[in-house]
Amino acid sequence: MIHQSVSINGIDMLSTYRMALANRHCVQPPVPKTIYQDVPGADGSLDLSTAIAGRIIYERRVITLNFGCGYPMDKWPEVFSEILRNFHGREGKLIFDDDPMYYYAGRMTVSEYSRARTLGTFTISVNADPYKYEFTASDEDWLWDSFSFEKGVIRDYKELEVNGSLSLNVPGTQRWVIPEITVSAAMTVSYGGKDYELKQGTNKIYDIVIKEGENMLMFTGTGTVTISYRGGIL
Repeated sequence: MIHQSVSINGIDMLSTYRMALANRHCVQPPVPKTIYQDVPGADGSLDLSTAIAGRIIYERRVITLNFGCGYPMDKWPEVFSEILRNFHGREGKLIFDDDPMYYYAGRMTVSEYSRARTLGTFTISVNADPYKYEFTASDEDWLWDSFSFEKGVIRDYKELEVNGSLSLNVPGTQRWVIPEITVSAAMTVSYGGKDYELKQGTNKIYDIVIKEGENMLMFTGTGTVTISYRGGIL
C-alpha cells in the first residue's frame, strides 16, 4: 500500500517519523470574500465583490493533517514532544508528494493527540494563505526533480543582460504580485504604456503588478536586471 506523505519545513513525515496521512483530502478551498449591497426597491442586490481590488480575493484556507503511527508505548512521550517542538505554533511550509511544484504556507497547531497502547494519532491544523505558491521563485536556482515539463513555467529572471533594450514577458498567475526589480545600474522599465525609472539596487514599483495572463516589461539602459517573482494558484 502506498501512503501519501507531506514534507513540513523540510521534514518528510513518512520517512522521518513513519507517520502516514490518514486521508488524501487535507486541503480545503479558500472562501471567497464577497460583498453584496442591498438596493431598496430593487430585486436582489449589487455584487461588489470585485469593486475594491479589481478581482475576487479570498479568506485564509484550512489544511487538516491527520496522522497515525505505531511506536513502543515508552517511546511516544519523546516522539510527541518532538512533534510539538517542531510544529506547534510555528510557521509551516508544506509540500505534498503528489503536488511537488507548489507549497502551502501558514501557522500550525497540533491537537487531538490520542493513544491506544502503541498506536498514536494526532492532527496538525494549518491556518494557511489562500494560494499555494510556486516552489521556485524567478530569482532562485531551479530544482528540476520537481519540475513538470507539461504544466510548469520556467521563470529564469536572474541577472538578465540589458544592452540598449530588453523585452520580457512574465506569465502571471491568479495571485497578483508586485515584483522586486534589482538592477546593476539605473535604467527605465515600461509597463502598461507607462515608463518608470529604476534606481541602482532593488526597486519595488507599486504600479507594476504581475496579474494573471501575459505581462510585458520593456527595459531600457545598460546593465543587468533580476526580477523576484513567485506565482500562486488556488
